[in-house]
Amino acid sequence: MATSWLIKVVKERRIVGIDINKREKQEIPSLGGIGVVAGFVAGSFALLVENPTHIKVISAILISSLLIAFLGLIDDFLNLKQSIRAFMPIFASVPLAVFSVGHSIISIPFIGPVNFGLIYYILIIPGALTITSNAFNMLEGLNGLGTGLGIIMASALAYIGLIHTGNIRVAGYLSLVLVASLLAFLYYNKYPAKIFIGNIGTYFIGSVIGSIGISGFMFTALAVLYLPYVIEFILKARTRFKGVSFGKIDSDGKLYWDEKPNSLTHIIMKIGKMKEYQIVMIIWVIEILFAILAIILQTTIILI
Repeated sequence: MATSWLIKVVKERRIVGIDINKREKQEIPSLGGIGVVAGFVAGSFALLVENPTHIKVISAILISSLLIAFLGLIDDFLNLKQSIRAFMPIFASVPLAVFSVGHSIISIPFIGPVNFGLIYYILIIPGALTITSNAFNMLEGLNGLGTGLGIIMASALAYIGLIHTGNIRVAGYLSLVLVASLLAFLYYNKYPAKIFIGNIGTYFIGSVIGSIGISGFMFTALAVLYLPYVIEFILKARTRFKGVSFGKIDSDGKLYWDEKPNSLTHIIMKIGKMKEYQIVMIIWVIEILFAILAIILQTTIILI
């Protein structure tokens, strides 16, 4: 409901983007991430009303994520410098750091528990949130791509959280809220997209996933889930982060890439000419495999 209303309002105000991967180059309403934010906030408050004792973990995740969503909204309108995008999430990590006081141990696969002490609060938490929010913004540009990846990643964290108790379980519930919000949005964002998610959406999804991973002490799962984004980072770094994820279009409307790849999407396009939704589905399948690996490592190799 919120997204359908948003499409109308945003279109009337001419806040649109060009659907680059289509021959027609249609103008599509942007800022769809506002609908995702609204859905997640509503679901989070519902959880809080049901059990007020969860206020600490829910508040920490909500405040940090909303601060980064605000950064994304500003970026949508002002096109911020890369340096500002990179370092602003550090300040948004303060609520998570405060919530985590008293727990500075990370269980590392095949090594065991390591107590990082003060470094955990001043470096690891800010670093993790900065990476998760910025990285998620890199792998976008195809209809439904980021939304689907967010659903897969949040589903993995939900499973891990729900088989535990305490704050970890609450983090799992919040993951389900994110999944529900993204599924509702995917209906409008899937190929052919009726609305784009915008920077507010990509930053918000990345920050929620990062915040849930941090507050639920799922660092191993978080690291594995973001491995495709590591590939994306390396490819984009070769272009000094000026590379795009879009493709070139042939006469049949299929996408291809005949230059050096500067995105994971281009690597898929190198396999052969495909429709946009086919490329998206392949990347979704890749992320599903990493999600399964993340669950296995987090639940069987290490102890939270």
